[in-house]
Amino acid sequence: MKTQTILEKFEAVEITNVSRISEEELDYCTKQQALYLQVLEHYRSIFTVLEKLKTDDEEFLKSVANTNDYYSHEIAYHYYDGYGIDANKEDFAKKQVGRIHERFISTIIDYFNKRYGTSIERPSYKKLFEIEEPEFKSEFRGFNGMSGEEKEKYLKQSRIRQRAHEQAVDEYLYYITYADLDYNAILDHIFINLNGSTFIERAEEEIRGNSRGASNRGGKPCYEVKNKKVSINILCPRKGWRDEYEIALDSSGYKAILRALTYFDSGKKITDIYVRWTQFIAYSKSESDGIFDTHDAGNSKVLTFRYYKNGKFEVGFDSRLSAKQFAKVYLFSETAGGEEE
Repeated sequence: MKTQTILEKFEAVEITNVSRISEEELDYCTKQQALYLQVLEHYRSIFTVLEKLKTDDEEFLKSVANTNDYYSHEIAYHYYDGYGIDANKEDFAKKQVGRIHERFISTIIDYFNKRYGTSIERPSYKKLFEIEEPEFKSEFRGFNGMSGEEKEKYLKQSRIRQRAHEQAVDEYLYYITYADLDYNAILDHIFINLNGSTFIERAEEEIRGNSRGASNRGGKPCYEVKNKKVSINILCPRKGWRDEYEIALDSSGYKAILRALTYFDSGKKITDIYVRWTQFIAYSKSESDGIFDTHDAGNSKVLTFRYYKNGKFEVGFDSRLSAKQFAKVYLFSETAGGEEE
């Protein structure tokens, strides 16, 4: 009897999404899957009813056409019009069912992004279904120079192409309407995008990359480390209509620095900006708000924030070592090209 090698044993193990997520995460996904399927079934049944009502309405109007229709100046009118029941299969597939598919995808993706602090992009339901909307390409070049027989042949082929296109569109809309997404397809998309990294590794990579990008100006570091402080040229002060300086504290670069500071200060436990730091995020802060004073950041390693009218954002740390460590790991390094040393 041949003994399996270690490699063969590993190859024999089927890696499933169940083994890659926790029981809590699996429970969330399965509950969302059940809700998604319930919602789909509900709206599909509604559409079926609407289609029947629309057909019944049209057939009724046909049955009373002899007395309901009349003409005036050779224009047809009706004493009573139809109820106007909307049962357009294209609108239903794209606007209603399509939105349900999209909501299910975003629910699963957003759950993991929020849980781990990642920013994995949401795929379209078309990508997960591996479908594309059929396009009709007209080959009409005009009838100039065509004989009657050639023209008739062209029109016949054109009608065949048109019917084939309409059938393809019907099949496409039917697929959107009646196909179900499985949460495993969404998880596959997530793990493919992680590219072998764990959620925690991916979150750290994004935090570090965004912070380094924010501290890079034209391929040069835009910060300075001095003693226990790091000063970053990242803000854009201006004089407002009250003739006092104002400063915007809502740029993506500035918030990327705050997020990196939170991650560093919390010992890599918190991947989003501290809730208590939301006071330092605003569309505009002015002199009268006291923004250019020194502010207590209230943490173990990150102690103070100070904003300057020249655009500098100064962070005070508990020690020179902490300031250097933060700059080395989370700020742009010219010699390393912005990558981790």
